Amino acid sequence: MTLKLHHLNASRSQRIVWLLEELGVEHEIIHHSRHPETRLAPPELLDIHPMGKSPLLDHDGVIIAETGAITEYLLAKFDPEHKLHPRTDSADYPRYLEWLHSAEGSVFLPGLFGFYLMNSDLLETPLAAAMMAERTKAANHVEAHLSKHAYFAGDSFTAADCLMGFQLMSTNAQGLLDDKPASKAWLEKVQARPAFQRMLAVGV
Repeated sequence: MTLKLHHLNASRSQRIVWLLEELGVEHEIIHHSRHPETRLAPPELLDIHPMGKSPLLDHDGVIIAETGAITEYLLAKFDPEHKLHPRTDSADYPRYLEWLHSAEGSVFLPGLFGFYLMNSDLLETPLAAAMMAERTKAANHVEAHLSKHAYFAGDSFTAADCLMGFQLMSTNAQGLLDDKPASKAWLEKVQARPAFQRMLAVGV
């Protein structure tokens, strides 16, 4: 069995590095670097997948793209005891599933749009204001949830926390968690996990 992760620096693929460390499964990291000026992914990723984006998982020659799909694949293959994802009959399962996909959906997208608007010098536009309003709404939603639950799926750490981690780290780096004590406390707690520290050692 060979398991390889194509990892791009300064990207959301760090979440899959973290998940692999949490799973404790043997794997190889293949590093790719952004172009220093454009900040785009290198063209060699196009040789692996038509979208040319990271993360890309190579499991015995089978290539899987998209963070959510990679996460579900890894859990189905390497988490038979459901340590990092609730069973479908668990009361935590719907909540887990929602946050797993929020990390690439409605909670994440306003920040992504904001990034593109900033790089295009369009922050003083109605669209930028609308995206900031959506981002504030998402941050309030996360804060309200973490005020009631220790982790995103409930009382236990799951893969949903790995996927939501990038979102909260980015928000915190911009000072947008300064008035979000539950979110800050969650971030400090998960960043102390050994697997998170091993992820940092790989390089973000």
